[in-house]
Amino acid sequence: MTTDHVELPLDGETALAALVDDGLALIAGVGEVPLPGKVPALLNGDPSASAEALAVSWRRAGAPSEAGFGFAALLPLAALGRGRLNSLLLRRSGVPARYALTGRASAVEATLKAVVDDGGAPVVDGLVEALLAGRASAKRLKTAAALIHRVARNDGFVEVIGHFAEGEVFLQGWTTELPAVRCGVIAVGATPLVGEVVAAAFPRDDLAGRGRGFAGLLTLRDAPAAPEPTAIERVFFRGREGWRAVEIFERRVLVPPEDAPAHVRSVLPRLVAPAETMQALKLAANRFDGRDTVSPMKRPIRVGIDFALAVEGGGVLVSGWLLDPEEAVGAVTLKVGGGAVRLDQSWTRRARPDVSEAFSGEPLFAALDPMRHGHGFLAFAPKLAPSAGQPAHLELAIAGALPGFYPLKTARAAARQALTRLLGALDPRSAAATSAIEQQFGPLLQTIVPAAPRPAGVVEIGRYDENAGLAVVIGADERIADAGVLLSILALDPDVRERPIVVAGPAERVDEVATEIVRLASFYRLGVRLVRAAGAEDVCDALEAGIAAAGTEAVALMAAHVLPREMGWLGRLERVFRARGGRCLVAPTLLFEDDSIRWAGTWLEGEGSERGLVDRCVGYPRASIGGLEPTEVTAGNVECCLLPRAAFEAVEGFTRGYLGTAEKGLDLGLKLKLAGTPSVWVPAVEMVSAEEDGMALPPPVRQLGRRLDRWAFDRRWALAVSNMRS
Repeated sequence: MTTDHVELPLDGETALAALVDDGLALIAGVGEVPLPGKVPALLNGDPSASAEALAVSWRRAGAPSEAGFGFAALLPLAALGRGRLNSLLLRRSGVPARYALTGRASAVEATLKAVVDDGGAPVVDGLVEALLAGRASAKRLKTAAALIHRVARNDGFVEVIGHFAEGEVFLQGWTTELPAVRCGVIAVGATPLVGEVVAAAFPRDDLAGRGRGFAGLLTLRDAPAAPEPTAIERVFFRGREGWRAVEIFERRVLVPPEDAPAHVRSVLPRLVAPAETMQALKLAANRFDGRDTVSPMKRPIRVGIDFALAVEGGGVLVSGWLLDPEEAVGAVTLKVGGGAVRLDQSWTRRARPDVSEAFSGEPLFAALDPMRHGHGFLAFAPKLAPSAGQPAHLELAIAGALPGFYPLKTARAAARQALTRLLGALDPRSAAATSAIEQQFGPLLQTIVPAAPRPAGVVEIGRYDENAGLAVVIGADERIADAGVLLSILALDPDVRERPIVVAGPAERVDEVATEIVRLASFYRLGVRLVRAAGAEDVCDALEAGIAAAGTEAVALMAAHVLPREMGWLGRLERVFRARGGRCLVAPTLLFEDDSIRWAGTWLEGEGSERGLVDRCVGYPRASIGGLEPTEVTAGNVECCLLPRAAFEAVEGFTRGYLGTAEKGLDLGLKLKLAGTPSVWVPAVEMVSAEEDGMALPPPVRQLGRRLDRWAFDRRWALAVSNMRS
């Protein structure tokens, strides 16, 4: 039996079987009695392999009693596992019927033809309904479309087609039965899709009473993206007396998205439909088409945009103002292509007295309160990622009126650049600052996912020994001149001078001091690798690039601004490191320049929700910790420490998503602890360091930057810290 032509078996003991998809089979045959709509079935006669089939039956005129009814059933195959379906037992009323199965898995089209040829068009509705139940797979949709295609009659043509930026497809043409209401459809192209059409009719004199014009919107369900109009070939719908097809005319007119609203506006006066349908079409006619429709309004509503930044990594940051003294605007939505994010539910309002002053003398804005200036807003839409040149706009939902639109021009910017630009716009003491951190700055900071810094160029000076076991890695930021000072001091320490040394900093800054580093290394006969770190934005990034270039089993990290208080510090730290098997982070005490304590271990304190991380003894005199032995702490300080290089690489280095280095270093210490690398504080080894947060921000906005980093740290670690053991 071939797949292009089969006939319904008439012996009552054999049935056709064809695979619709991997989990569903189409079964067709005949019997003495009709099958119910839902019929229990045993697969291969096995009681443990049961299923419930959805069936459609029909009377076969002039057929003998044993073959008086035909049936087609959709049978789930999950209970079969990986076995082959050879027979089927259907528990119909009376005696159960057993069928041996024939046909091949590729014979779906032929099996459908056999069913329709024998049962006629009335069979189609039941099978289509069963195939489309729930979220139908692509293969089931294709089978349903093929079934409908066998019985559908032509009902007209689409002569104009286009699509809106939001995803709907505009259709215009003629039809005889397409109802002027909301109607379920199947749009057929390369892949059939289920949807619905909202259509209105208009008279067409050229049809001589044989049909009428229509214009409508086609919305497709579960479509991954707005379909190209050229991909649609026909649209099926259920008419009064069966399935109908509206074909896409070969010489149809294509309407681009930017022209679709205007085209709907042009046909709108001629359309006739119920009020609900007309309202849907009116809204489509008044969608965004590139024009500013807010500024010409005769209502006291105006909007202005300071800037709209499309942030690398995803999201759009918008700063602007909305003047709405009568509070008629119900929602403000940012739309880019098919994506939309409502802004007014999470934006941060800001005082804009300049806007109040600009409109205070206009009669239209007589209701403007001269004492209220909260017109400004700052909003971040994290889910939108406009491509270069892609249009964006604000949509204002207005009570009792059509929506208003305001076009935006988005500029691309790195997340750090956007934050640096915005942090100075808010007073850190204001309530708006707290809201901005939680709603805008924080989510924006979380989008920062730059590539890890890497060595972009390495200059080797002297004899650098990778087999030494331990290398000193110096990391510097914009103030890379500090690295030369530190290198000179380290060269005077016999314990350090014999070690391989890595000096790493931002690529463009390393070039400025390369000659001086080469001179110092040559003079003191040091083995140095000078690393140009690509993508380095702070000391932590420079250290990470330096670790990658070190090549040794362990590394001693030093920020360039940290200075040893006395010689021999490295050997004392290394002895503690080796005593613990080289499987820990070892950090010294950090002192301020006045010999008071800056860091003496980070510890867990408190219980439950009050549990948190605390740096003990900050500001105490150094004598207050004299005589203490090396002690395990919750997290070490990465500005000066020893650690195994493999442990650093195992936790993928420093976490991105911080503006400064304080929380960035603490984050690394906690990651190492959770990965099995504890931190040990060595009180007797002392280093001198001014307080650093590593923020390349102007002093007035550093306070807000610190709060922002603390917010980001708490979002990542608050739950883990509250459940962490000391």
